[in-house]
Amino acid sequence: MIAPDRLLARVGDAPAVALRWDRDQLVSARRGDTVSLALLDAGVLETSRSAKYRRPRGAYCLRGDCGTCLVRIDGLPNRRACLTVAREGMQVHPQNRLTPGLDPSTLIDTVMRGNLDHHHFMVKPRVVNQVMQGVARTLTGLGTLPDAPPDAPAEHRRHHPDVLLVGAGAAGVAAHEVLRASDRDVLWVDRVDRAGLEAVAGGPLPAALLDHTGVFGAYPGEGLWAAMSHAPEQPPVLHSIYPRHVLLAAGARDPTLPLPNNDHPGVVSARGLLYQLRRSHARLAVPAIVVGRGLHAQQLAEQLGVEAIDPDRVDRIEGSPVEALRLRDGTRACQLVAFAAPPAPAYDLARQGGAALRWNGAGFGVQRDDAGRCISSPWTVWAAGDVTGYLGPQLAADDGRRVAQALLRHRDHD
Repeated sequence: MIAPDRLLARVGDAPAVALRWDRDQLVSARRGDTVSLALLDAGVLETSRSAKYRRPRGAYCLRGDCGTCLVRIDGLPNRRACLTVAREGMQVHPQNRLTPGLDPSTLIDTVMRGNLDHHHFMVKPRVVNQVMQGVARTLTGLGTLPDAPPDAPAEHRRHHPDVLLVGAGAAGVAAHEVLRASDRDVLWVDRVDRAGLEAVAGGPLPAALLDHTGVFGAYPGEGLWAAMSHAPEQPPVLHSIYPRHVLLAAGARDPTLPLPNNDHPGVVSARGLLYQLRRSHARLAVPAIVVGRGLHAQQLAEQLGVEAIDPDRVDRIEGSPVEALRLRDGTRACQLVAFAAPPAPAYDLARQGGAALRWNGAGFGVQRDDAGRCISSPWTVWAAGDVTGYLGPQLAADDGRRVAQALLRHRDHD
């Protein structure tokens, strides 16, 4: 039996940790849970408010892509709760509420029933506009300085690998299996922690993987790719990487569906929810519904143990946080709505690196030749797996092996 206020049922025993949410709420978590999952389990679905209209927000993608889970953790701003592992005594706060509990800015919806037009609101006189802009920036909470200077300065490391491999999903793991058998010097990175990656992979990953390390930019003029490591209880590390080849296996993201109230707390991505449950050996203990169409949605619903409903049947999502799904032919009570839209390629790094994109109906897929090559100067960029268009785990792994083999056959032209 679980307490009625918990959203998850746990499998097996694991040590517990306690964190504090919004100054006064004690939240119990299993060791290894992310902050997002710990809050979700405790029924804390609303974790922030939108920057412009002060709408309630909660974690959506649960995989580090959307930014709606940004919170302040131990005095540091803009931490992604879905990628941060809960630790004993951790202090977690929402970033953009005026006071704990009561937030007077929620009156905006009541006072301005026609919605707030921020393009014309308080534009003149100029001094009033400046005051309004200052208040708005303060309310968002984004960019507020840390409570204290870091205990240790950030490190800077330079790397000159033959291959920079970005991503440790199905395509990245398969590509690394091929590359490590060669004499190539490979730097392999992923922004997710090792435990989370291994939960998806279904087993241990090679020690060569540099986890907690996200690549955030490509600079063709300098021949540089930049990454940042944020390992727990260690100083951050800035990586300047000068590769000969870059193999991008960055995967795909989970978009929302165009339904009324699709941004309310309690609306999450089905893939992200499944990832969080698997890494913490948990299952849902409350009513939930997957909304999506086709085999992709049906498979996710089966894995989550819930029903899948076609978006065409949905009239609106009710409640904030979610309380029900109103259908054309009735209403279904639920506490979570999990969207299963076709995943969209995570193309950003490829575009920065000079690759071309093409719309594929679900997003912008990275374009490549038959070997998997996207661009040859100032580096050779390759793309594999879902970043070219969603393939699914097995086909993405096959593609990762194929592209890695093509890379090894390639001869550099200096």
